[in-house]
Amino acid sequence: MKRESEEAYESARLIEEALSDATPTATAYRDPVPAQRTGAQPVPQPGRPPMSQKATDHASVVLAYSIGSVPVGGAISGVLWALSNVDPAVLVIAGATPLGLAGAVGVVAKMIGSAVKEGAEALPRDQHHHYEGPTTVQHTEVHTEARWFGRTVNQLPEK
Repeated sequence: MKRESEEAYESARLIEEALSDATPTATAYRDPVPAQRTGAQPVPQPGRPPMSQKATDHASVVLAYSIGSVPVGGAISGVLWALSNVDPAVLVIAGATPLGLAGAVGVVAKMIGSAVKEGAEALPRDQHHHYEGPTTVQHTEVHTEARWFGRTVNQLPEK
Protein backbone atom coordinates (compact mmCIF):
# COMPACT_ATOMS: atom_id res chain seq x y z
CA MET A 1 0.00 0.00 0.00
CA LYS A 2 2.83 2.34 0.91
CA ARG A 3 4.55 1.62 -2.43
CA GLU A 4 1.41 2.49 -4.44
CA SER A 5 0.99 5.79 -2.61
CA GLU A 6 4.65 6.68 -3.23
CA GLU A 7 4.23 5.89 -6.92
CA ALA A 8 1.02 7.96 -7.11
CA TYR A 9 2.75 10.86 -5.33
CA GLU A 10 5.77 10.65 -7.67
CA SER A 11 3.48 10.55 -10.74
CA ALA A 12 1.55 13.58 -9.53
CA ARG A 13 4.80 15.45 -8.80
CA LEU A 14 6.22 14.70 -12.26
CA ILE A 15 3.00 15.80 -13.98
CA GLU A 16 2.90 19.02 -11.92
CA GLU A 17 6.57 19.70 -12.67
CA ALA A 18 6.07 19.08 -16.40
CA LEU A 19 3.10 21.45 -16.58
CA SER A 20 4.59 24.24 -14.51
CA ASP A 21 5.88 27.42 -16.20
CA ALA A 22 9.12 27.34 -14.22
CA THR A 23 10.32 24.15 -15.89
CA PRO A 24 12.56 24.82 -18.90
CA THR A 25 11.37 23.13 -22.05
CA ALA A 26 13.71 21.04 -24.14
CA THR A 27 14.28 22.47 -27.60
CA ALA A 28 16.32 19.56 -28.95
CA TYR A 29 17.02 15.95 -28.10
CA ARG A 30 19.80 13.75 -29.40
CA ASP A 31 19.28 10.02 -29.06
CA PRO A 32 22.50 8.49 -27.74
CA VAL A 33 21.64 5.04 -29.14
CA PRO A 34 23.00 4.58 -32.68
CA ALA A 35 20.45 3.81 -35.35
CA GLN A 36 19.95 0.16 -36.14
CA ARG A 37 19.45 -0.94 -39.74
CA THR A 38 16.48 -3.25 -39.96
CA GLY A 39 16.30 -3.77 -43.72
CA ALA A 40 12.69 -2.61 -43.77
CA GLN A 41 11.55 -0.91 -46.95
CA PRO A 42 10.02 2.58 -46.83
CA VAL A 43 6.25 2.66 -46.71
CA PRO A 44 4.31 5.39 -48.53
CA GLN A 45 2.69 7.67 -45.99
CA PRO A 46 -0.85 9.02 -46.25
CA GLY A 47 -1.23 12.34 -48.04
CA ARG A 48 0.69 13.45 -51.13
CA PRO A 49 2.35 10.52 -52.87
CA PRO A 50 6.14 10.46 -53.05
CA MET A 51 7.57 12.10 -56.18
CA SER A 52 10.79 11.67 -58.06
CA GLN A 53 13.41 14.41 -57.99
CA LYS A 54 12.56 15.32 -61.60
CA ALA A 55 8.86 15.71 -60.73
CA THR A 56 9.73 17.81 -57.68
CA ASP A 57 11.97 20.06 -59.78
CA HIS A 58 9.25 20.42 -62.41
CA ALA A 59 6.68 21.35 -59.75
CA SER A 60 9.05 24.00 -58.39
CA VAL A 61 9.53 25.47 -61.86
CA VAL A 62 5.77 25.54 -62.44
CA LEU A 63 5.23 27.35 -59.13
CA ALA A 64 7.99 29.84 -59.93
CA TYR A 65 6.61 30.58 -63.40
CA SER A 66 3.07 30.93 -62.08
CA ILE A 67 4.20 34.06 -60.27
CA GLY A 68 4.62 35.62 -63.71
CA SER A 69 0.86 35.42 -64.28
CA VAL A 70 0.20 37.95 -61.50
CA PRO A 71 1.39 41.04 -63.44
CA VAL A 72 -0.38 39.85 -66.60
CA GLY A 73 -3.63 39.32 -64.71
CA GLY A 74 -3.25 42.70 -63.03
CA ALA A 75 -2.69 44.41 -66.39
CA ILE A 76 -5.74 42.71 -67.90
CA SER A 77 -7.83 43.69 -64.88
CA GLY A 78 -6.65 47.28 -65.21
CA VAL A 79 -7.51 47.39 -68.90
CA LEU A 80 -10.95 45.89 -68.28
CA TRP A 81 -11.58 48.35 -65.46
CA ALA A 82 -10.55 51.23 -67.73
CA LEU A 83 -12.85 49.92 -70.48
CA SER A 84 -15.87 49.63 -68.19
CA ASN A 85 -17.06 53.14 -69.18
CA VAL A 86 -16.56 52.68 -72.94
CA ASP A 87 -19.39 52.36 -75.45
CA PRO A 88 -20.25 48.67 -76.18
CA ALA A 89 -19.90 49.24 -79.94
CA VAL A 90 -16.30 50.36 -79.43
CA LEU A 91 -15.64 47.24 -77.35
CA VAL A 92 -17.03 45.04 -80.15
CA ILE A 93 -14.77 46.72 -82.70
CA ALA A 94 -11.76 46.46 -80.39
CA GLY A 95 -12.50 42.78 -79.76
CA ALA A 96 -13.04 41.96 -83.44
CA THR A 97 -9.85 43.69 -84.61
CA PRO A 98 -7.44 40.93 -83.46
CA LEU A 99 -9.64 38.32 -85.14
CA GLY A 100 -9.64 40.30 -88.38
CA LEU A 101 -5.87 40.68 -88.23
CA ALA A 102 -5.45 36.96 -87.56
CA GLY A 103 -7.69 36.18 -90.54
CA ALA A 104 -5.70 38.52 -92.78
CA VAL A 105 -2.42 36.97 -91.66
CA GLY A 106 -3.87 33.53 -92.38
CA VAL A 107 -4.93 34.56 -95.89
CA VAL A 108 -1.50 36.06 -96.61
CA ALA A 109 0.24 32.93 -95.29
CA LYS A 110 -1.95 30.75 -97.51
CA MET A 111 -1.13 32.93 -100.54
CA ILE A 112 2.60 32.73 -99.81
CA GLY A 113 2.36 28.96 -99.37
CA SER A 114 0.59 28.53 -102.70
CA ALA A 115 3.16 30.79 -104.43
CA VAL A 116 6.01 28.72 -103.01
CA LYS A 117 4.28 25.52 -104.12
CA GLU A 118 3.74 26.86 -107.63
CA GLY A 119 7.37 28.01 -107.78
CA ALA A 120 8.56 24.58 -106.72
CA GLU A 121 6.40 22.94 -109.39
CA ALA A 122 7.91 25.25 -112.04
CA LEU A 123 11.43 24.02 -111.31
CA PRO A 124 12.80 21.26 -113.55
CA ARG A 125 12.49 17.75 -112.21
CA ASP A 126 15.51 15.81 -111.01
CA GLN A 127 16.98 13.55 -113.65
CA HIS A 128 18.72 10.35 -112.70
CA HIS A 129 20.86 8.53 -115.27
CA HIS A 130 21.98 4.96 -114.77
CA TYR A 131 24.88 3.62 -116.80
CA GLU A 132 26.18 0.10 -117.20
CA GLY A 133 29.71 -0.88 -118.09
CA PRO A 134 33.24 -0.49 -116.82
CA THR A 135 34.13 2.68 -114.96
CA THR A 136 37.47 4.36 -114.38
CA VAL A 137 38.14 5.84 -110.96
CA GLN A 138 41.02 8.27 -110.57
CA HIS A 139 42.32 8.85 -107.05
CA THR A 140 44.12 12.10 -106.35
CA GLU A 141 45.72 13.37 -103.20
CA VAL A 142 45.67 17.03 -102.30
CA HIS A 143 48.90 18.24 -100.71
CA THR A 144 48.32 21.08 -98.30
CA GLU A 145 51.02 23.45 -97.18
CA ALA A 146 49.98 25.51 -94.21
CA ARG A 147 51.97 28.48 -92.99
CA TRP A 148 51.73 30.44 -89.78
CA PHE A 149 51.24 33.94 -91.20
CA GLY A 150 50.69 33.23 -94.86
CA ARG A 151 48.16 31.73 -97.16
CA THR A 152 47.36 28.05 -97.54
CA VAL A 153 48.24 26.55 -100.89
CA ASN A 154 46.43 23.40 -102.03
CA GLN A 155 48.09 21.71 -105.00
CA LEU A 156 47.30 18.60 -106.96
CA PRO A 157 50.34 16.46 -107.72
CA GLU A 158 51.79 16.96 -111.18
CA LYS A 159 51.69 14.05 -113.58
